[in-house]
Amino acid sequence: MRIIQERNRCEDEEAFQHWCEEVLSLPANLELIPKGNFKVDIELQPLRWVSLGVDLLKCRRVTGNVQLPDGIEGPETGSYLPYPVLHAAIEIFLKGMWLCQYADCRGLTDSSYIEQDKRQNYSEVLKELGHDLLAILDKVREIPEYQRTSGITRFLDLVERIIRAFYFPPYDADERTRWADCRYPKRVYDDDEQKGAAESLQRYPRAKWVEKLFRQAEQALDDVWHLRAKLIDGTSS
Repeated sequence: MRIIQERNRCEDEEAFQHWCEEVLSLPANLELIPKGNFKVDIELQPLRWVSLGVDLLKCRRVTGNVQLPDGIEGPETGSYLPYPVLHAAIEIFLKGMWLCQYADCRGLTDSSYIEQDKRQNYSEVLKELGHDLLAILDKVREIPEYQRTSGITRFLDLVERIIRAFYFPPYDADERTRWADCRYPKRVYDDDEQKGAAESLQRYPRAKWVEKLFRQAEQALDDVWHLRAKLIDGTSS
């Protein structure tokens, strides 16, 4: 068995090195160009944003010395979501929720076309939302359809509390920068004593439950906007 394992390891290493050489053989200034007159632009179909946000939540990390709530243990629960992963997932999911309010975006199918000026306007709106999760949450809460849907308002409240309780640093997070840059690794400092220390949160919510929360929200959005039906048949409202 050891001989087989060593042979497999050597074959895998050889294949890996061969792949590296193939990649290095590509031009250093390589630029992929779409066929014909197509050009790449931002996606405006909200369901694709929402689904990608859920996919990102699957990028879990197996727990080491990280404490899960209530002493939960075991292979089914022994994983958590690092902040950069959670931040990207929530940002993309919430921006998908934001796009839902626009009929032009909801009605997009695989082969739909939106004029260049409209694409630019929507792109500017998305840029203005920024990367601050709490600020994006506030904007999404303003959408009337969500205010009338108790399940979605509850979801938004849960997301905010998850961010504040488990992922924001334990100090004046939203009084200054609101920690829009919290997706980057953090360090804590005592400027009076001129000391620094790595800051690593030791308690995270159960990753499986976070994913379930967003999957339920994805279904709730479909109930409100009928996104999947529009994606299939191209109807809009």
